[in-house]
Amino acid sequence: MTWQIQVPIPKYTFNLSHSDKVFSVGSCFAQHMADRLLHYKFSCTSNPYGTLFHPIPLLQNLTDALKGLEIDEELFLEREDAMFHYSCHSSIWAESKGELKNKLQDLQASVVKDLKESKLLILTFGTGFLYQLATSTKAVANCHKQPKNTFTKGLSSPQEIQAIFQSFYTELKKQNPEIQILLTVSPVRHIRDGVHNNNVSKSALLLACEEIQNSFEDVHYFPAYEIVLDELRDYRFFEKDRVHPNEEAREYVWEKFSEALLKPTSLLINKDLDKLFSSINHRAFREESVAHQQFLKKTLDLALELNEKVDLSIEIKDLKSRLH
Repeated sequence: MTWQIQVPIPKYTFNLSHSDKVFSVGSCFAQHMADRLLHYKFSCTSNPYGTLFHPIPLLQNLTDALKGLEIDEELFLEREDAMFHYSCHSSIWAESKGELKNKLQDLQASVVKDLKESKLLILTFGTGFLYQLATSTKAVANCHKQPKNTFTKGLSSPQEIQAIFQSFYTELKKQNPEIQILLTVSPVRHIRDGVHNNNVSKSALLLACEEIQNSFEDVHYFPAYEIVLDELRDYRFFEKDRVHPNEEAREYVWEKFSEALLKPTSLLINKDLDKLFSSINHRAFREESVAHQQFLKKTLDLALELNEKVDLSIEIKDLKSRLH
């Protein structure tokens, strides 16, 4: 008897090895997947602008970076003796406008460099509801705790999202013709919009992704949203807020992702890394005992062997410091 719906995973035309670079950007779910890649020693750029939920300001940031445009002066904001920018998350700030502008210019340059070097770009869309400045209708990525009347709020159509993606895609392919793009929709529900509005919002994103992936051979879709909501249809797979997938759910999605997208050699490396990390995290009652020192030596030997395939310099330094 089958107790769950199995979401089919597409057969992708590419795969990833540990020598490939990945760029992951978007909602907090993009961060979770990037964290897994980094844990397994992949080279991964993760949310350089901070967590961004709506595809339009997200893609606009990337497009502006690729075009080398100046930082938008109208989007600077002062709050609580600090400077912010409406194009970024609140985690990106400075004490002065000049300092923040320099920081954003450096950020844009690093984004372009990383996009040029990446084999895969992961875009995770979180919401279809877009906030715009009431005075100019410019899209904002984060409201930075400003009053409601500072913004207007509306649901973006799939066509609007598709249009901004087309502009971004054109610029990206000029600088990295070989890059593959993987679209995902975040399974995190935006309950503040209401259950119905959240469903409408996710529907707009899903329709946009469907249109986009059908328009480009090198744009693909990974069904993270469907896996969580259909295969894991139980609140035990969510945090206490009943909105964010918990660690077990994230691990489940990662397994699906890695099976579909990683080369067999990288899957084997990951298994070896799991064994290594388990040994490193083991803490004996007496670390100085002969038995445990022998255990650490064997662990170090494994780390040195794997270090020929991935960078384990931090782990090796830690193990050496624990050997007497």
